[in-house]
Order: sequence, then C-alpha cells, then structure tokens
Amino acid sequence: MVRRVLAGAAVAALLLAGCGIPDDSDVTVVGPGPSTGISSGEGGLRSRITRDSTSDRLQFVANYLRAAAGEYDGALDRVKQFMATSTRDGFNPPAAPRVIRLTDKPLVNSTEDRVEISYQLLGTLGKNGLLEPSPELVEDKYELVLGEVAGEGLYVVQAPPFLLLSDTAVTEYYNERTIYFWNTDRTGLVPDVRYLLREVPIEQEPTIILNWLIGGPAPWIQDAVEPLPDGTKLENKVPAIDEDRLQIKLSAQAVPTEGAVEAMERLRMQLQWSLRRLLPDYLDLTVGHQQPRSYSGQDFISSNPAYRLVPDPERYVIYDRTVRRLVEAARPTSDAVPGLAPEDNKDVSRAALSTSATHLFAALVTGSGKNERLRVGSAGLGGRVGLREIPGLTAGLGTPVWAITPDNDVTGAVGLIVSGGRLWRFRAQGGPVQEVSAPGTSGQITAITVAPDGHRVALVVGGRLYRAVLNLSGDGLALTGLQQVFSPLTSVTAVDFSGEGWLAVAGVSRGGRTSMIYTSIDGVLQDSVLQDMGNDVVTYLTSYPANPMVKPNSDGSVLFSTSNGRNAFEALSSPVQIAAKDLAGPTGEPRPEVVPEAPFFLN
Repeated sequence: MVRRVLAGAAVAALLLAGCGIPDDSDVTVVGPGPSTGISSGEGGLRSRITRDSTSDRLQFVANYLRAAAGEYDGALDRVKQFMATSTRDGFNPPAAPRVIRLTDKPLVNSTEDRVEISYQLLGTLGKNGLLEPSPELVEDKYELVLGEVAGEGLYVVQAPPFLLLSDTAVTEYYNERTIYFWNTDRTGLVPDVRYLLREVPIEQEPTIILNWLIGGPAPWIQDAVEPLPDGTKLENKVPAIDEDRLQIKLSAQAVPTEGAVEAMERLRMQLQWSLRRLLPDYLDLTVGHQQPRSYSGQDFISSNPAYRLVPDPERYVIYDRTVRRLVEAARPTSDAVPGLAPEDNKDVSRAALSTSATHLFAALVTGSGKNERLRVGSAGLGGRVGLREIPGLTAGLGTPVWAITPDNDVTGAVGLIVSGGRLWRFRAQGGPVQEVSAPGTSGQITAITVAPDGHRVALVVGGRLYRAVLNLSGDGLALTGLQQVFSPLTSVTAVDFSGEGWLAVAGVSRGGRTSMIYTSIDGVLQDSVLQDMGNDVVTYLTSYPANPMVKPNSDGSVLFSTSNGRNAFEALSSPVQIAAKDLAGPTGEPRPEVVPEAPFFLN
C-alpha cells in the first residue's frame, strides 16, 4: 500500500519510474468516461416512493424513510406529502436529513396505529453531499403514528421532528463521489467522499462537484489539506461536454499570483481527479481573463498516491519466527525477502515492509514477552536494511505500520505502533519513540491503519471505530479531526483501509457472532466480507487497498489472524487458512506446531 507523502507529484515521468513498477507492469489505467448508473433525464426514481404507492404498513414506513432522498431543498415537501394536513402545519424540522440505520424490524401491528422504529443515528446528509457523523453514539427508538382514510390510504399523523433517511435509501438513491484536495505539503491529493443523487442529469454533475470543491473540505480532514483559495468562484454553470471537451471557467482568485504556474498545475490535477469519471478527451480550464488552457492525457494520475497500488501485491507471513513470502502465480517462487539479511530475519513475531519510489522501509517486532523489541531501518531499493532498535516501548507491542515513506528523504519517514493502549511514532533512522496525542479518545487504542494518502487514519479505541488525520507539526504528531464511525458491528477488533474511502472491519455483530465487513469511511455503506465467523475473535487484519483507477473502493484483498491460536487466513468466500505449502521456497520437514501467522502485504 502506498502510505506515503509523494515528492514532486506533478512530475509524472519521475513517479511512474518509481515504486518498483516496471514499464511493462500489468497495472491497468481505466480511461475517463461517464459515470455508470447516471444518465441525462433519469428522473423517474422519485415516483416510486409516493404516499399512496402502498397500503402495506411496513412498506409505507420504509417509503417514509426514503422520502427525504432527492433534491435537497425539496426534501421537506416530499416528506410532508406523507402526512395528514394537520400534521404538516406543525412539522418544521432542521433542513439536513438524519441518516439512520434500523437496528430491528419496525414494530408494526395492523390493529394499532403506533409504529416503533429502533435505530442507530449515523449522522446528517448535507446539501454539499457530505455525511457528517453523529458526534456521539445514539441508539434509541422513534415512534410514528399512522392514520388511514377510506379511499385515500395511509397518512403519518405524528412523527419525530426530523427529516429521517434510512441508510438503505442512501444506497438506493445516491452514488459515492470522491473529490480531492491537496495536502498541506502540496505533494499529493487527499480524498473527500461525498454523495450525489443518482437522478441528477449527467450534464449537471460538473457544476455540482465544482461547487463542492469551492465549498471546502470535510471538517475532519481540514487540518491535512488546503482548500481552494478564498474568493474562488465558478463563472456560470459548466456547459455540457461538446466535441469531447469539458469547459470550466473559474474566477481569477482560483490561482494566486505568487507561484501561479505551479498553482495552475495543482488546480487542474485536482479538477481532473475530482471529475475523473466524467472527463472527456480534453479539459479546457479558464481562470479569470486568461486564455483557456487545454489538458488531455493521463499525466494527472500521479498526483494521487493511490494510483501506485498494484493489482497483485506481494504477501508475507511470519513462519518459524522468520519473514516468509507467499507463492504468487504472477511471480517466481524465490523465497527472498527484500531488504532483510538472513541474520536479521530471525526471532520475528510481527513485521511491516513498505516502499517508496527510492527506498524500502522495514519494521520488525522481535523477541517475546518482556523481551519484545521494535527494530526498524531503511535502504535504497535493492539494498540491505540496517536495523536499529527503538527504545522506550513497553511489552505487548502491536503490529507496526509505515505511515509516511517519502522519496529520497528517509529522515521524513514516519511509522506508528500501538503499545500499552497508546499510539507511538518512530523514525526509520532509529531514536526514541514519541507518543502521538489523540485528544478526544477514551479507552485503549488497539489498532491503527493509515490510508494510501498518508494522512487519513482509522483506529480502534475501546472497541469503537474512529477516523482522524495525522497532523505533523514541528517534531510533534497528533491525531486531529477525530470522529467515531458507526458501523453495523457492536464491537470492533480490527480495521484496515480497503480502498480510498472504504475500510475492512472485523468485530462482533448484533447477533453476537464475529463478522467481517467492508464499510464506507463514514459508516453508511456496507458490503459483507465474511458474514458469520462463529465466536472466534479476529485479532488483526490487513487489507491491500483497491487502486481507484482499476477497482471499486470496497474490492480490496484481506488477510487476518484470529485468537484461536497462532494462524493466518485469507478472506475469500470463506476463511482459507494459509499453510506451509503456500510459502515460497523450502520449508523443511512439516511440523504441526509451526504454522504461518501474522500476515501482511508489501505496501
């Protein structure tokens, strides 16, 4: 996984030569084109959720929880259409719909008018397409009172004072759209997930997305990114694509006078990534009274670190206290482990390997019990890593992760590890650890993962899932923008990024069984990985994220370990245990007590 800060993101040729991806790599770049699922004039969705479309009370309640989906300013009127006249007059909710997940089937009785809705509050869906999570966990019940008029059907007589929108309605009526902002170092783009109504004509999408960008980033990532300059405005609506050209006109403030050439390059790459699903052959960009500049081709993709994610990542495990590579169909069966000398590859319990365009970074947890140690180092690609011990950590170390691995400058590399329920930062060149402050957390941190952009993180604290950003200032490092993410799991044990805006999460379901899911980074959308894993706890998982140019966000690869002994599994249609026969190179005589464990990817 490319969890790093890129240097010189605008220089495509340099970046394409890095990260060990050869010119004949099987990475496939998917060309631009219209977004699937949306076409001009697709406006018939709304007709399916009118008040009189059903006489079934359960379906009527489901339709009521869909009614707020649609054009933002019309949500109140659509919901009021479900209400009796006397109820409409006193119904004045906040404008932003509350997105809820039903935690049980609505309690509907044909002989009673009251309907009980058990729910979990996920957050509010704003006009800017942003799902803003609830500031705290809310699980409660709403009550609807229904009435029926002969010949006219069902009405809502009494309702909670909010616009309610079910998470299933978000899935039905909205598409994810990712917009991008430059990180504060101006070395790479950071994703920002929004929701766009499916029935919006495709001709209107660029204008909506441009206005989202102008409105600024989501609050939780604002410490990690740069908004567009103050005063940036869209000059009129973006016209429909004509002769394979998308024409955008922005006010002069969009590009500052100082460093204008570099700023213009960053702006057009930011727009190209944010509009990538819609891009024709040419983007014509006009800023102020300047002449239009025309851009084509794929050179913009290098500005997003996730483009470097490969389709077939190398997989490793710990076997007999050594790092071992798994056999991959696309590679030779050599058992060589990059960067590690045989004398260093011993007594290992957990490990992390990561590459930049120029260097390999290694972090090994060695020893056991009170003698556990973290040893780290770096080397140029093809070289041997010189490992140094990191002092200051107590026993019971977690799995290390490389957060930032810059090109050329190994002194800027940052790794993270959990120890004693707290989060610590280490450097590739060694030296003492520093605690990463995490204001707003309550409980022990048990897992940490970093997104491909190197700035957004997900973590597990006290069995709950959170998202935040790494805020590096001076010699300190802190987690800021901390927000809880409400997944369908009642308790979370492990997490990793499976895509730019998705997470692979394991924990306990409401039925008390272990489950593994993909979830959007705001907790609204889900897809099952392993629905019922029994009672065995997933203690650790790792996912290699999907490249946004190639695969959907939720289509990552997942390896994991459980509490039922030392082991390693791959999550396919069912858990598949990784065995000694899956290792590259010789394994010696089989020993039942020695099995692969602690799996990880070369990131």
